[in-house]
Amino acid sequence: MTYCINPHCQNPQNLDRATVCQSCNSNLLLKNRYRVFHTLGQSLACRTFLAVDEDQPSQPRCVIQQFFGPEVIADGQKQLNRTFRCSAKELDELGKHPQIPQLLASFELDGCQYLVQEYIEGRNLAEHLWEKGVCKEIHIWYLLGELLPVLQFVHDSGLIHGDIKPANIIHRKPLKAGTDNVSPLQSEGSRGLALVDFGAAVPANSGPLKIDTVTGSAEYAAPEQIKGKAIPSSDIYSLGVTCIHLLTGMSPFDLFDIKADGWAWQDYLKVPVSARLRRILDKMVQREPSKRYRSAEAILTDMKYGPAPVDIILSKPQWTLGAWAGAVVALVSLVLGSRLPSPTVPAFTAREPVSSIPDIRFDPQPLQELEGQFETVEPPPPPQDIEPAAVQTLANIEQNPVWAVAVTPNGRVVVCGNNDGTIRLLHQHHGKVLKVLDGHSGPVWSVAVNPNGNLLASGGADGTIKLWNLNSGELLQTWDGHADGVFSVAFSPDGEVAASVGRDKTVRLWQADTGLELDHLQGISGEVESAVFSPDRATLAAGHSDGTIELWNWRTGELKATFKGHSDSVWSLAISPDGQTLATGSWDKTVKLWDIGTNNLSQQPSGHLLRALTGHTDKVKSLAFSPDGDKLASGDLSGTIKLWQANTGEEAGTLKGHSTWVELAFNPQDKTLISGSFDDTVKVWQLSP
Repeated sequence: MTYCINPHCQNPQNLDRATVCQSCNSNLLLKNRYRVFHTLGQSLACRTFLAVDEDQPSQPRCVIQQFFGPEVIADGQKQLNRTFRCSAKELDELGKHPQIPQLLASFELDGCQYLVQEYIEGRNLAEHLWEKGVCKEIHIWYLLGELLPVLQFVHDSGLIHGDIKPANIIHRKPLKAGTDNVSPLQSEGSRGLALVDFGAAVPANSGPLKIDTVTGSAEYAAPEQIKGKAIPSSDIYSLGVTCIHLLTGMSPFDLFDIKADGWAWQDYLKVPVSARLRRILDKMVQREPSKRYRSAEAILTDMKYGPAPVDIILSKPQWTLGAWAGAVVALVSLVLGSRLPSPTVPAFTAREPVSSIPDIRFDPQPLQELEGQFETVEPPPPPQDIEPAAVQTLANIEQNPVWAVAVTPNGRVVVCGNNDGTIRLLHQHHGKVLKVLDGHSGPVWSVAVNPNGNLLASGGADGTIKLWNLNSGELLQTWDGHADGVFSVAFSPDGEVAASVGRDKTVRLWQADTGLELDHLQGISGEVESAVFSPDRATLAAGHSDGTIELWNWRTGELKATFKGHSDSVWSLAISPDGQTLATGSWDKTVKLWDIGTNNLSQQPSGHLLRALTGHTDKVKSLAFSPDGDKLASGDLSGTIKLWQANTGEEAGTLKGHSTWVELAFNPQDKTLISGSFDDTVKVWQLSP
């Protein structure tokens, strides 16, 4: 179908290959090259169309914005009352950013002005909300992490977007090599969020800019923008309102309490969100500009750093926006169930270089002793779900989002790998932050304590494994070998060897005392998500993105067996203390128990599937056996923890207290269950015998 874009046409629908409108006789090929298919959106002053450029051999799709309005007299001459006020040069510079559509053409024709821009294939967030329902907290962290650097780039370029809303944020579809019309900005398999529709953009200047025409969408526009005085933080306001709309599914008009003169969005949440996110969003949507964030960079800083504890061990005291982008990639990988390539710094390498956002550096200052948010929670009566009540809340100061947890053999210290690249050591009983180890340049995805309790290994998004003296906090060694992020690290039962797995599809073995790489095991499956040693001192299990599990004799490098039973990635593994049972947790929302019963290295494990445990309604992220092997705990991306009887597979209870995904570890001394979550909390659960 070919669409006529004459504003006065009464019947714009025409046949596919028509060249002249059957209703008004207008030329259907705009500028003799662009064929319009249909409208994508419309306002009083602008219409947006999907079209193809028939002047190019590949006939790529493009987006055309048509601006029209009455002629006005200025300086004695007729001029078009333009809705967009950016020059073509400014829009062309913006289009060099990979998350902003490239400007292809700008021209005037028959009393209208036109912008022709790159077409970005995907769904906008308004469509996503309609089809999938409200977003989870993890989606909002991803949204902010993706768009705030883009917004900073726009503002540094001297412009204000002026119309940020769900319909103008597009989630790209993944691209495959060889696909027609692939933008040179996107590598194979890449995806992400793009900010579109700069037709309402205005110059930012040094202060508030008075404009004669109100721009933007009333539901999302800041009060000063509605009054005709847009400033850069008006975009921050609109992005914040977009976030609370996506979290609640409610119109922003309904989320503001006129009588109380304040936002009531938290009253409409279906699932609670962390205090950190609430605080950030509340500050973004302050109606008084002086109380609002003034820059996207300031929000990114608040997203990265929690309160600094007293004892900070530093080896690399900085975090760049590029490192934060790595955390974003990992987050969306978890949400979407796909693996994304790590971003490069700067992010603008596909086109001509542009000015990049300056690095945000953290210079820690000595502070008074602070305590972490650490709760001890009573167990639920099995098997029903309950909302746990805290027996004792020792402090209410936020932690940083937690990716990984471990407990020392003496049970006194809880180790947390955090999103800001630090590792926090917390006292098991009262939650006091004992030390902070700072060495990774990206999120710490995995932590492991050796059997003697004197060494800590950490793996992160920066692709390194770091070895720490757990008593002093000293960074002893950095092991470089992986080509990409490290998902999991583990110590052998004797503590002499450490294993690491990651995006580069390898299992690497390291000599713990020297850091010498002993071997790397290249299996037949895909990306390796998880690894665990068996107490038999020779078996290493690895879980893969294709749903398979491989068992290795790590001493000889022999692949002993491959188990198949999951239909999605195996992100978590646990082996019972007697070495007889392997538990696997998958993104297919199931936990499976396998018989690997052998302590004799000359025998092959049977690989018999004992049972499948069903009950989770979201992807399973973590597993842990109790020290006596009687209980198995599993945690999912929604924050739900389930307890199972290991010998029968019977569900023993459900623990609910987190708002997003959890990592689990049992204390070997008192059998309490430790859960760390991306909702900024660490909880201790006292389980019944």
